[in-house]
Amino acid sequence: MKFKTTIILLIIAGIGAAYIFLYDKKQYRTDVWVQRQQMVLPDYKPGQINKIEMKKGDTTIVLESSDGATWRMLEPLKLRADKAEVEEILSQFEFLRKIGSIEESETANFSLKEYGLETPSIVINLWLKKGTMIGGTAGNVTKYVVNVGDKLAAGQDTVYITAGDDNNVSVVNAKILEKIDKDINDLRSKWAFEFDKHSVERVKIESSVNGSVVCSKTEQLWWLTQPLSDRADSERIKDILDELKNLKIAKEDFVSDREEDIINYGLDKPVFTISIGTTDDVQTIHLGHSLDEKIYAKLDGESSIFFVHDIMLRDLDLELNDLRDKQLLRFDAIGTYGIEKIDLKSADTALVMEKTEQYDWMIKSPKLILADRDTVREFVEKIKDLQIQQYVDDSGINYEKYGLADSPLEVSVFRRIGEGETVKFLIGNADENGGLCYVRRDGEDAVYSVPTENFYDIAKAGYLAFRDKLVMEFPKEYAQKLVVNRDGNTIICEQAEGSTMRMPKWNMISPVNMPAELDSVNQVVWNLSFLLANKIVTLSAENIGDYGLDNPLLSASVTYEEYGAAAHNNEVISDKADLVKPKELITKTLLIGNKIEPDKDKTNYYAKVDGQDIIFQVGWTDVRDYSIELVTRTLFNFDSINAKSIRIKHPEKNLFFQKNDEHMWQMVEPEIKLLSGNLADRIISSMKLLMAESIVQYSNENLSEYGFDNPQFSVTISFDDGEASLLVGKEAGNDYYVTGTDTNFVYLMNKNKIDELIEASVVREIK
Repeated sequence: MKFKTTIILLIIAGIGAAYIFLYDKKQYRTDVWVQRQQMVLPDYKPGQINKIEMKKGDTTIVLESSDGATWRMLEPLKLRADKAEVEEILSQFEFLRKIGSIEESETANFSLKEYGLETPSIVINLWLKKGTMIGGTAGNVTKYVVNVGDKLAAGQDTVYITAGDDNNVSVVNAKILEKIDKDINDLRSKWAFEFDKHSVERVKIESSVNGSVVCSKTEQLWWLTQPLSDRADSERIKDILDELKNLKIAKEDFVSDREEDIINYGLDKPVFTISIGTTDDVQTIHLGHSLDEKIYAKLDGESSIFFVHDIMLRDLDLELNDLRDKQLLRFDAIGTYGIEKIDLKSADTALVMEKTEQYDWMIKSPKLILADRDTVREFVEKIKDLQIQQYVDDSGINYEKYGLADSPLEVSVFRRIGEGETVKFLIGNADENGGLCYVRRDGEDAVYSVPTENFYDIAKAGYLAFRDKLVMEFPKEYAQKLVVNRDGNTIICEQAEGSTMRMPKWNMISPVNMPAELDSVNQVVWNLSFLLANKIVTLSAENIGDYGLDNPLLSASVTYEEYGAAAHNNEVISDKADLVKPKELITKTLLIGNKIEPDKDKTNYYAKVDGQDIIFQVGWTDVRDYSIELVTRTLFNFDSINAKSIRIKHPEKNLFFQKNDEHMWQMVEPEIKLLSGNLADRIISSMKLLMAESIVQYSNENLSEYGFDNPQFSVTISFDDGEASLLVGKEAGNDYYVTGTDTNFVYLMNKNKIDELIEASVVREIK
C-alpha cells in the first residue's frame, strides 16, 4: 500500500514541479533551472563546510576543520580524522540528484514516519563556515541538515531523505549510504604520522636497550647531538623519515581507545619511542609489547592503541653507530666536479697539486713537475668514497695512540664551486694488519678507521706517488741515435743518409756496419719515449749500488734533436730562413739495475735516468724490449730458383743433391736416383726462412768455441755465383749455436727449427 501511495505522490509532485517551472523559469536559463530542481542541495559546495555532525543510533560523531586543510574528530573521541574519508562524505551532497520528491504541503495525511524519517537512521548536520555566501547572497543559513530514512521498497536501490529546514521528502540513489554510513574507525586517520619531511628538524630515538639518540638538522645536513656530537648519516635519517611518513594503520588494527589500557599493551614503559620535531610541533610514537609479528603502538596526544608490523622495529631499533655517517668525506650533490687543488702536508713535507688547463694536473711544490693524472684522479675518487669501518675513539684525547697527535698527514681537497670549499682530514697510523688506518675529520674529535687499499700508501708516499710516471720524456720522431749496452756489447744505431721523419732509415754502426731493422729500432725508441714507472722507489738513494745501478744490467741511450728544431738531417721544412735554426742534440740514458725479486724470472727491475736521482720500478716486459736484436735475424737472402746443388753433412749420413740436365732434382750421393716429390725445394725453402732467436757474436771469430770446427749438421746450397751454408754447432739449453756464410754472425736458434730441417732432409732418406 505504501509503495502505491508513494507512486501517486510522485506523480502529484511532478505536476507541482511543472507549475514551479512555469512560474520560476524566468529567473534562470531553462537548462540551469532544470538542473537546480534536480539537486537536493542546489547551492551546496563542499569547501563551504567546516564542521560535520553524524548521528546514527546512540553514536554521534563530530568532525571539524579549523584551517580547511586538516580535520579532527571531536566526538566521541579526540582524534585526527581521515581527510580523504571526510572529503568523500562532503562530496556526496554536491551533485546529489532527486529521482523524485514528495511535498509535505501537497500530500494528504503526510507523515515522516511513513518514510522512516520520523526517527532517521542517519542524521547529518553540515555547518557552514562563518560568512559563507549561499546562492550568491549572504543568508541566514548556518548549516545543512540531511536525514536518511527507509529505502523505497525491498529490492529498490533508492532511499528517502530530507534536506533543509522543511519536511519535503526526496527520493535519491541508495548508493549514497555506502559513502556516508561511516563509523569511528572509518573516519579516524590511518596515518601514524602526518608531517612534511623537509620541515623535520629533530629526530629522537629512545630504546630501552640502546638508550637515547638525538639527531638535529643544520643547513640540510643531519648531526648527532646526543649522546655525542658527530655527523649523522643523512641518508639513513631520510630513510627513517620516509618509513614513518608512510606508516599506515589498517582499520582492523585499532585495538583500543582507552587510555588506561596502555599498561596492558606495554605502553606505560615502551621498549621504543620515536619523536619527530617539525617547525610546528613534535609527534611521538611509542612501541610496546609484540604479538604475532605485530607491535602495539600509541601516539602522544591520542588515546588510540593500534598494531604496526614488527618490521618497523627491526628497521628502527638502531644503535648509535648505525646512525653515524659512514662516509668519511662529504662533497655536495655535485660530487667531485670542480676540484682544482689537493694538498698533502706532514711535519717535514708539503705536496701541492693544482689542476691546469694545459697539463691537467701539475705538482707545484716541492718542485714544479707534471703530476700523473690517473693517480690523482684515482686518489680523489678513492678518498671521496672512503667508508668508515670502525668508530675507534670518540674521546678526542688518545690521538698519540693512533698516530694523529704530532703533525699527522693532512689531506685537503679544494673545489671551486660558488665561493669554493675545502674538505680536510688527517691520516694516522695503519693497524697491525695494514688493512685499515686511523683518520679523523678536521675540526672533529672522533677517530675512525678506513680501508688502506689504493689510498694509504699513495698518500704517505706523497710526491713520489703523484709525480708523472713518464720516466724519460723526449720526442721520438726527432731521435737521431740509439745506443744499447748489454751482455758486454755496445750496439750503436744512427739514422742513415736520406732518412726523414716520414721515411726513417737506420744503420747499425757498431759492432758492425749494416742496415738496422727499422721495426726493431722503433720498438726500442718508442718504448723509451713512452716508458712509465710502475712506481717511484725513492727520490734519492744514498747508494745506487743497493739497486744494482752502479753496474747496470743494461743501459739504453737515445740522442734526439731539441723540440722546435726546424731541420731534420739537414732537411729544411720551411723556405723561410728565419725559421731554420741549428740543431741541438740532447742525450738521455736509462739505466736498468737489479731484479726486484731475484728468484723470479719475470719480475720488475730497478731503474733510473742517468744524471737524475729518482729510482723507479719498471716492468719486465719493458726491459725485455731493450734486448731485442736491432739487425735482421734472418740468416740467408738468396733466390731459391737459382739453386744448383745441396750438400748435407750429418753424423749418420751425408747427402748430395743436384739438378740434372732436365732441371730435375736427383740424388748423387750415396746413390744416384731421382728424388721423389719436392724434397729439395722444401729443404731450400726451410733454409731461407730460418730466423734466429738472438745474435751471440757479431763476427766469425773463435768459431771453434761454438763447435763450428766440427759441426753437428751442415747444409750448403750452391748457386752459379756462390753458395750459402748453414753450420750447426753445440747445444745451448733449448737452442743450437748456428752460423751462416751470408752474415758470419753467431746465432742462437731454437732446436725445434733445426730438428725439423734434419727431419725433412736426412732422416727421411735414412728411413
